[in-house]
Amino acid sequence: MPRVGVLITGFGGPDCPEAVGPFMRNLMGREPAPELVSRVRARYEAIGGCSPLGATARLFAERVQAALGARGVGADARVGMRYWEPYIGPAVDALVKGGAERIVTVALSPFETHVTHGEYRAAVEAAVAGHPGVTVAEAPLLSALPVYAELHAQAARAALETLGVPDAPIVFSAHSLPIADVTGDDSYTGGLEACAEQVASALGLGAGSVNAEVYPGVTAYGCASGPRRWLVAYQSKGARGGEWLGPDTDDVIAAVAREGAAGMVVVPLGFATEHMETLYDLDIVAVQVARDAGIAFARSSAPDAHRVLTDAVADAVTGMLG
Repeated sequence: MPRVGVLITGFGGPDCPEAVGPFMRNLMGREPAPELVSRVRARYEAIGGCSPLGATARLFAERVQAALGARGVGADARVGMRYWEPYIGPAVDALVKGGAERIVTVALSPFETHVTHGEYRAAVEAAVAGHPGVTVAEAPLLSALPVYAELHAQAARAALETLGVPDAPIVFSAHSLPIADVTGDDSYTGGLEACAEQVASALGLGAGSVNAEVYPGVTAYGCASGPRRWLVAYQSKGARGGEWLGPDTDDVIAAVAREGAAGMVVVPLGFATEHMETLYDLDIVAVQVARDAGIAFARSSAPDAHRVLTDAVADAVTGMLG
């Protein structure tokens, strides 16, 4: 059997304050305005000065490699990021140099969309083009693994217990995208809604439906009845013009408060790992929105490199090898 290399892919994130500008340049494809760099750098400094994604991805790779070894699969696992070090190209080169003839990619972005997975694929294809004979296959999406919804459900239960509000609603939050980017065959919103349904079911909540008016003026995929209301919302909208996926998570917090709820829980379902969008946009910005609205707020944790998830990835990769 050809030696296997496992490539853990992601967007990447600055590993120090000085890397914010170069990271943004890579991400935007142009030199960012100094004011924008300063503003974004301040956000990273607010969460400790850097993105934790790199360290989490390395641990994820280590655990997947160890789990594969325990299953009798001799595989090297490396991290390759799209917009910051370690980049996808050098990671592919290292895997091939180590003897890999077949590379299985595992995306840390849990839901399919051209904006993420399309970029990963393009970078992998470009890197593999320099290594004739090396084949590439994609592991299932993290959100397609049953344990992904199970881990988010466990974390949601813990957050609900911490909050202590019996009928507190749940908001399943994910990164917003320009609507123009999620048309056609892009399955981003459908995947999120299906996964939210799985988590809601695990929590004993009512079934969701499309275009439900969960709160006055808030229409979303969700459920307005049952033990507690729940819905899918979107956060971290970028500066690009045009219409973006909604409703906005911060707007939903305000709507929940207007209805007189004592508290709410946000489940970052769209995120497999903790990074800027959870640690700043939710833990700092959304918390302040809730505080200003006079409502208690709790946020569940993302799976990160949980061994249950890395073991499931190893099982999926093993199954692909035949």
